[in-house]
Amino acid sequence: MPGLIASDDAGRKRKRVSTRGASKEAKSRKAPKPTNDDDPQSKILLLEEQILQSRENYNNIVELQKIVDHADKKPKTATIAAVALCRVFCRLIAGESLVKQAGASEGDSQVVQWLRARLDDYLNRLTSWIGSPDATKESTALTLLMRIVKEEATNSDKGDRAWRHEKSAFVAVVSRLLQETEAEGARQEFVEKFVEEHHDVRFYTFVAVKQILQDVHSGRQEVATNAIDLLIQIEGVPESDDQLEDWYGSTPQGQKNQLLSLTAHRKVARQAWLSIFRSTLSQESRKKMLSVATGHILPWFAGHIELLTDFLTDSFNQGGAMSLLALSGIFKLMTQKNIDYADFYTKLYSLLDEDLLHSKHRSRFFRMFETFMTSSHLPAAMVASFIKRLSRLSLQAPPGAIVWVVPWTYNMLKQHPPCTFMLHRTYHPAHAIYATHPNYEDQGMDDPFDMKQKDPMVTGAIDSSLWELETLQSHYHPNVATLAKIMGEQFTKKDYQLEDFLDHTSQTLIDAELGKEVKKPPVVEWELPKRIVTTEDGGMNDIGKSLQTAIDNM
Repeated sequence: MPGLIASDDAGRKRKRVSTRGASKEAKSRKAPKPTNDDDPQSKILLLEEQILQSRENYNNIVELQKIVDHADKKPKTATIAAVALCRVFCRLIAGESLVKQAGASEGDSQVVQWLRARLDDYLNRLTSWIGSPDATKESTALTLLMRIVKEEATNSDKGDRAWRHEKSAFVAVVSRLLQETEAEGARQEFVEKFVEEHHDVRFYTFVAVKQILQDVHSGRQEVATNAIDLLIQIEGVPESDDQLEDWYGSTPQGQKNQLLSLTAHRKVARQAWLSIFRSTLSQESRKKMLSVATGHILPWFAGHIELLTDFLTDSFNQGGAMSLLALSGIFKLMTQKNIDYADFYTKLYSLLDEDLLHSKHRSRFFRMFETFMTSSHLPAAMVASFIKRLSRLSLQAPPGAIVWVVPWTYNMLKQHPPCTFMLHRTYHPAHAIYATHPNYEDQGMDDPFDMKQKDPMVTGAIDSSLWELETLQSHYHPNVATLAKIMGEQFTKKDYQLEDFLDHTSQTLIDAELGKEVKKPPVVEWELPKRIVTTEDGGMNDIGKSLQTAIDNM
């Protein structure tokens, strides 16, 4: 092996030039400060890299936030800066740089406090994007905010404080969703991507809703309305503890953890809904809740049905369409949860008034009404009252409503044979009607049905007759007259599919008549004149002269 050749400079001191060169080489490892000539994306990425390299570059956070603040002028650049800041804060949260350590110096504590303030500024800026007319901007903000939520929930050692604390990212998100009326898209995305997919997000969403509604400064009607809009979209209701297994944050530990208890989930959901019930609600909001009460609200009230029953009863007392929606929920509680509500059919009977058959919600009412009356165990006297009342109302109803009432009456008479006496009652001297009116053929008789009686069991309808339906056989509309004649024929048809008659209106009936093919033209008794005001030679006829005189005298 050849030996090393000794250099002539051996033993000499190294030149200081080499030291300066090494120093320059060491300094070159640090990223240079960005210049104004750099493109925005490169500048943002460089600022982010510097922040993650050294605490000395934390002021770059302020630079990035300034870029985010100019979202109106440069939306694309602001979005890139917002994403970069999200990565920065996620790294800082994961590294516990935002947590004050025990025994930390005063300087370190001030740095932690400063970083928390910057995070608050960042959250405030992103939450202001929720409700923006730019759907992409709004969606980006929600995604970044929930990424911060995930980092806080995963790296927090204080249990659910990261979800519940009033200054946490999650509470900030839910609060903005409830306070911003124009955030329908964000609320829908929040439910679809996060609430429905993760049980802990749903749990703490209920907690946050209750917390926000109890705040005296945010207990406005708009907040309650937005809370309803958010919660009614939650469809996934767990049925057992075993289904609680999808988590957005860290996996809960311990058998006593409330996130692993279905009872705890139902409790927080009930508390959230009860907070809404106690809020000032508009008529539309109450109707919206009533329309989904049995599907979206009832499952959370298992074991505490009485709380929901009180809400439904109070809603019914407001009258009108509200009563109908409330009765629908009460009926479900009666049939599915064995709730005793003795006045149900009395209240239903009270809804049948002269305005009902003219209402634009008529078809919706008929659908539910048919369901209410399907039981074959209803007393004949009660069924007769409903049949008689609707028959009486049909005398002043539009054709679109009558064409439903007649088939429904047919079905009810088939289902309740004792009521068929209302169609034809053979003379018998022992019957109360004929006994009290011995000369009925000459003098006639009064209808024993009392239209003003509120109790359907004592209206006297079962002793009356359906003369109203016979009257309808002479209705001006041919479809109504033809349909009413089925009451005078044999009941050979099993029943009618009422869904086929629900959506008829006067316009659809007219269109159906005009759309029929005329096989034989109708015969008219006059000739249509070729001219109305002029004669064949171009002069004025008598009508034309009269019209001209009237015009001249004006």
